[in-house]
Amino acid sequence: MDAHRSENSFAALEEAILRGYTHVEIDARITGDGHAVCFHNDTLLEETGVNGRISGMSLDAVTQTTLTRSGENIPTFEAFCAHCAGRIGVMIDLKGCEEQCIPLYAQEIETALTKHNLLDETLILINKIPVNNQDKIAQHFFGKTKVSWRQSLLETQKTVHEDPSFANNHYIFNHGADFTNEIVSGFHSLGLEVIVSINTHHYNTQAAQQQGEHHVKQMLQFGVDGLQIDSCYDIAL
Repeated sequence: MDAHRSENSFAALEEAILRGYTHVEIDARITGDGHAVCFHNDTLLEETGVNGRISGMSLDAVTQTTLTRSGENIPTFEAFCAHCAGRIGVMIDLKGCEEQCIPLYAQEIETALTKHNLLDETLILINKIPVNNQDKIAQHFFGKTKVSWRQSLLETQKTVHEDPSFANNHYIFNHGADFTNEIVSGFHSLGLEVIVSINTHHYNTQAAQQQGEHHVKQMLQFGVDGLQIDSCYDIAL
């Protein structure tokens, strides 16, 4: 993302591929007529200058709306997956939906991922405190790909003891400040991959660059399995 590349745009995707990223994050949001599109907020104004909500619009209306910075239209989830196929993996930020829409929403996402041979390596991302039925939607993907887990090491140890298959369905995801070398090692001992989010919004605005770069270097020293980073922190890799 920058002055010329909008969130969830093909321009941003191409830059991620150019930089050699293993995955790109996609925000999967549902339209008023039940289709998945790639857009972060429900409200359109910030990224398009248009007053409206994704959840109150048809698929046709949404995909005819232009992203201000990149000059592209909002893509469908399936179209974005098509551009990723064979080139880069995907991390899906499930924005959620009303309960009655869960089967339709989850199936449309799975169908697109399967069609473009992305499902096996997909990472499903939900909030630490799930919203909009994210936890229920994520259950649809158990046994098919891995879902984020954001609980403490102690809580995770208890959960793994009760469910030995837990590591097959989850990966650890949290912010840089949530990890120490010992915590990362503890998760690894349970057979869980650790992916750390390094995001400018996590830091004091004036020190965000310095603090983020510090966490990137620190997490690599701890041996984490991946970093979900804002591209401004590439310099620390």
